[in-house]
Amino acid sequence: MKNRCKLNTEITLCVFFISINSISFSQNKPDCDLKFVNHLVNIGNFKEALFLLDSTDCSTDQLNDSVSYFRGWSLYSLMRLSASSENLIKVAPFSSFYLKSHFFAAYNYSHLGYFEEAIQVLKNIDVTTQKQTFLKNYEIAGVQLLKGDTAGYEELIKHTDLSYYEISESAIVLQKMSESIKNHKSKSPFAAAILSGIIPGSGKFYAGKKGQAISAFISTTGLGVVSLENYRKRGRKSFSTIAFGTAFAFSYVANIWGSVLSVNILETEYRDNVKNTILFNLHIPLRNFFDK
Repeated sequence: MKNRCKLNTEITLCVFFISINSISFSQNKPDCDLKFVNHLVNIGNFKEALFLLDSTDCSTDQLNDSVSYFRGWSLYSLMRLSASSENLIKVAPFSSFYLKSHFFAAYNYSHLGYFEEAIQVLKNIDVTTQKQTFLKNYEIAGVQLLKGDTAGYEELIKHTDLSYYEISESAIVLQKMSESIKNHKSKSPFAAAILSGIIPGSGKFYAGKKGQAISAFISTTGLGVVSLENYRKRGRKSFSTIAFGTAFAFSYVANIWGSVLSVNILETEYRDNVKNTILFNLHIPLRNFFDK
């Protein structure tokens, strides 16, 4: 623990002195120390790594690919995905960081919902081994599934060897997601509203909220019966008739609106679960493949 604190103190002091130096000599930046930047990235000090990359002279042609990778990876780790992709796709094919950079750039685009951009980046990746080809096909298939294109997913996945341990477990989950998407029957908010308008609570039952459906039926129907009874006995201008009638109208409308919201929430939760599950199982093979 003491060694860790000492290391963090040394890093902070180093970054401080570099910042002072860069302010004093703004027209003559210090030389780029990529070894130290790499060290910062490896121990998770991404903000400090970005600061050093921006405040030192890392602009030489020989360093451009490494700088783009370290900047892109730091931004990725800080969840600044759009800026991360912009840097990662700059890494040239001859760089040792090329494959990792471009695969993760595509993953970033997928996470942001830019599916066509993700597919294009993946298609343009120059792969040299069969395993890399299968990983590429797997990732493209996963993006197709994110788009809801189960046919496109199945066409690609059947040409991919899923026996590699980097892919195998995640591929099983993606297959289940594909079946789920094909078999999923979306519920209609409009249908929920109509059902609740006819029989209070039936819209929530349609949305799978059985307990709420029973409660809505009892409360709304009960208020309706009481309102009708007051109207029959005391007339429409009676205070009790007006009070119970208003409560019934509010309950009736609220029940319809609540049914619509229940269906919307149900569908949103389903879509979010599918999206997050697919993204997670696109990410795991990348980690397995590149973080060895």
